[in-house]
Parts: sequence; structure tokens; C-alpha cells
Amino acid sequence: MHFSQSLNLSTIYQPIAGNLEQVKKRLLDHLRDAFGLIRGIGFEETIVEGKQIRPALALLSGLSFQPDRGAELINVAAASEMTHFASLIHDDVVDGAKMRRGTESVNARWHDKVAVLLGDYIISQALHLLSEYRSPDVIQTIMTAVKSMSEGELHQIIASTDGIVSESDYYSVIQRKTSSLMEAVCKMPVQVLGGSPEIVKAMGVFGHNFGMAFQVIDDLLDFIADENHLGKPILCDIKDGKATLPTICLLSRMGKGDAERIRKILRERHLDEKDKIWLCQSVRTHGADDYCLDIARDFVSRAKQALDVVPDSEYRKSLTELCDYIVARDK
Repeated sequence: MHFSQSLNLSTIYQPIAGNLEQVKKRLLDHLRDAFGLIRGIGFEETIVEGKQIRPALALLSGLSFQPDRGAELINVAAASEMTHFASLIHDDVVDGAKMRRGTESVNARWHDKVAVLLGDYIISQALHLLSEYRSPDVIQTIMTAVKSMSEGELHQIIASTDGIVSESDYYSVIQRKTSSLMEAVCKMPVQVLGGSPEIVKAMGVFGHNFGMAFQVIDDLLDFIADENHLGKPILCDIKDGKATLPTICLLSRMGKGDAERIRKILRERHLDEKDKIWLCQSVRTHGADDYCLDIARDFVSRAKQALDVVPDSEYRKSLTELCDYIVARDK
């Protein structure tokens, strides 16, 4: 498997650079309020240094149809990232994760109880921002996504307790956990700007497939990325008993003995250094990396097809390039 380095976010984001800076400032203002409650001023800086995929999607989705109304999309873009970040705080509590984006997770620095409540508070901030649009459709869209994200996390926890999930179960989980928010992020800006139901639906299809591809690659990187570059430990999912697509693919291609070794790791939730090296090598030798990449590319192809209703512009071009970026990234 080879990751292309020809795409970079600064180039892709060029048409929305000014609006994205406004979003970052809005994010910082609200997150300072949140972290101020736990005497954690300064911690919010690590958040806005991320890839900002969701704010960018929100801006590009709306501006693809109404290129002169970027100022109206700042709140929806900021709320999209705040909802995502709140979900990460909650995920880190569930997973017992100690690192996030190259620094301590909120639960590691403070406490699980603080992290849960902080995540709740940030979601409430996001909903407050979205309520300013006075659009029932926007609120329904984000609440549907939040509900789906919670269902996905619960489904994955139960699945890791009951045993190995099937590939179809895996897609169901990531649709809820990741894709549902991406879908909402792409639909809400169009709803804010008064787009037709057909356009809202098309952007939802784009966001769904984009999110599915994004998560497949994320799960692959958990096996093959460089930990220092990724900003968090690798092989976290299998250590937590979660069978993601690379694991499911390996189980279908390995012999009985090796497959049982993986099942034992999933059951006991323990990895030694030999296991780590073996798993990282196995993903490549059994072609699981290429399989995951092919699946991600298929989702990206469907996402691009959904953009057929979008007028040709620099914003649509950036959406297409963002699709290519997510399957070529190495972190």
C-alpha cells in the first residue's frame, strides 16, 4: 500500500481559507468557555490544530450552492467540529485512551467524570449555536446524527463483548459512529441556505459515503501508521476487543492457527510486542491493506457521483480533492 503525498489540506482549503479562520476563532471562543470551567485554559489550542475536516466540509458544501454566503455558515461549521470533538472526549472515556492528537486526552489529564460532563457541555454549546438559525430541519439533522453516534458506540461495545462482528455489522457501526455526523455536516449548510430537498439529499449521500471512506482508512491507519506521526498509539481497536475491517479481512484470509491467535487477542485484550509486529506485517502480507483501500475508494467514488448536482466551481473541486485526500492520507 502506498500513500500519496501530492495532496495537502492547505491547498484544498484555499477557497475557504478566510472563512475557516473565522470558524477557528469561533471555536476557540466557545472552547475557552468550556475549558475555563475546569481550569483548563490553553488546552483548547490543541483542538483547532487538527485537520478541520468537518468545518471544511460544512463550508464547501454550502458555498458550492451559494458562493457569496460564507458568513452565514460560520456557526454551522463551528458546531460541526464541536460535536465531533465532544464525541471524541466521550470515546476516550469509553476506551480508556490516554492520548489524543499527540497530547493527553481530557480524561487522562482530569477525570472520567469531568470528561463526560465537558463533552456534554460542548455538545450543548454546539446545539445552542445551531439554534440561532431557527431552523427545525437543521436541529432535526444534528439530533439524528447525535442519536446515531450514540447507537454506534453502544453497538460496538456490545459487539466486542459478544464476539467477532461481520463485515456488514462493521459497516453498520461506522455508518452510525462516523458517517452519520459527516452526512449531517454536509446537509445542514444547504438547509441553512434554503437549498431544495433534492440538493440536501444529494449532499447527505456525499457526506455518508465520504464518512464511510474516512473511517475505513482511519481503521487501516490503526494498523500501519507511524505512531509519532499519527499522534496516538496504533492497534488500539484490536487491543480493546474491537474487530475493525482490517481484522475482519485478516480473519477471512488467514489459516486456522493464525486466526485463532487474533481471536485470542480480541478476547483477552492483550498485545505484546511480538503480537504488534506480527499484526502490522500480517495486514500487508495478506493484502488486508489493499482490500481496505479498495473499499474506501469505492465509497469515495460514490461520494463524487453525488456531486453531479453541484455546479462546477472551486468549491466543488475542493470537495473532490478532499475525497482523494482522505484515501491518500497517512494520519
